[in-house]
Amino acid sequence: MKKTSILIISVFIMAILTACGSSADNSQKQETIVKQPEATSMTVESDENVSETNDTAEDTKIVNNETDSVKIAVVYFSGTGNTKTIAEMIAEETGADIFEIIPTQAYTEEDLNYNDDNCRTNKEQNDDTARPEISNDLSATTEYDIVYLGHPIWWGTVPRIIQTYLETYDLSNATIYTFCTSGGSSIDRSLSDLRAWYPTLNIVDGKRLNDASKSEIAGFLLSLRKLIFYRNKGNNNFQFV
Repeated sequence: MKKTSILIISVFIMAILTACGSSADNSQKQETIVKQPEATSMTVESDENVSETNDTAEDTKIVNNETDSVKIAVVYFSGTGNTKTIAEMIAEETGADIFEIIPTQAYTEEDLNYNDDNCRTNKEQNDDTARPEISNDLSATTEYDIVYLGHPIWWGTVPRIIQTYLETYDLSNATIYTFCTSGGSSIDRSLSDLRAWYPTLNIVDGKRLNDASKSEIAGFLLSLRKLIFYRNKGNNNFQFV
């Protein structure tokens, strides 16, 4: 009888120990199952962050001309040096190559005396057929995708030498932005005239940048918004978003 009681007690204790061990194993398995989704969620979030960072970096490359696909040039004519200063600031900000339109016959102070009806600039601006000769070769500027074209305002519009440039060199494949300096006139008329005279050119926008600071230049460039570059049948095309 005593042996039987000891055997029953032993069996009972073994059953309890077995149940406890099974419960512990189940608890560990449940804990593992609960924690697994957390690791998966963190991985997905990390991938999204990497993708977003890469997109931002690519946008920055396009805007700052840090891509081999986009070639940018600053082309300018400057009568007194004001437009030259702005052109150099734009070139520095964009990393563009810079080209000056140099007249064969330089403009003197007497030529720019607007109060003299017989001065050179008065005669040229009042003659629709006047095309002052350019002394330097600017054929390389036709190879650029984006051209910032700078000029002073003479008699409310562009100097005739700008027309000489646009009629000598084919910029039909370029996206053109104009900028100007002036004593008070806006860029509106010159922009309108250029579009009317050269309807096949893609003259997108323009701005007067008189005595502009570096931050104002940066603001002007930013206002043009980011460019998206894409290829269409082997040609380079640009589109704003």
